[in-house]
Amino acid sequence: MNIEIANRLAELRKKHGLNQEELAEKLGVSRQAVSKWECGESSPDTDNLIALAKVYNMSLDELLGNPVKQEEVIEPEIVEPGNEVREDDDDDDDDDDDDDDEPAGLEVRLSRRHKIRVALGVVNGAGFFISLIAYLLVGFLWKDPSGGSVGWAAGWTLLLVPAIISSILVCVDKRRWAPFAYPLLVVVAYCGMGIIGNAYGVNLWHPYWFLFLTIPVYYICAGSIDHAIHHR
Repeated sequence: MNIEIANRLAELRKKHGLNQEELAEKLGVSRQAVSKWECGESSPDTDNLIALAKVYNMSLDELLGNPVKQEEVIEPEIVEPGNEVREDDDDDDDDDDDDDDEPAGLEVRLSRRHKIRVALGVVNGAGFFISLIAYLLVGFLWKDPSGGSVGWAAGWTLLLVPAIISSILVCVDKRRWAPFAYPLLVVVAYCGMGIIGNAYGVNLWHPYWFLFLTIPVYYICAGSIDHAIHHR
């Protein structure tokens, strides 16, 4: 990273009365990552630059110390009679210049984060009621071969689905794997298969208990991936 930008990031943090740990908490990164930005050892990605600009309540250009472009004042040109230039001749040259001044992708990224937060609120607010309705439908409609209702026994796992979806949205928002509710997914898969297997005369409890052994493996791998991505 340009050392001038690194120094500016440090100055802005101090100006807003934040230490590195407080800023890291607001951004969802580690204190070491903030330290590396301010020392010029690494550069924040686009999402973190946008988040920094929001924390400091400024535009991305202001954050990076780029001067705001001023519109050029064009003085009227005196044209002698007979030498007038038709306006139609210059129209084609100006049509393609408007798109070059806009910072590409910034609004799209901000909109993506906003949509994720809205979806997270919907899942947390309405997810339980939707899963409850799904559980009731499964309970009444899913019958096993003997005529009993396997839906009531296995369908309760649907009540855990909103928590799993919510954790997926958190992972997408934070761009990390560790927040994913993997143990809940294992419980849903194991209990669902075991109960359904019993209803159809197949024992699935014993061979699939090893799914629980994958939980520590998942978090070891997820932690390593998150560390490699966010602490580089």
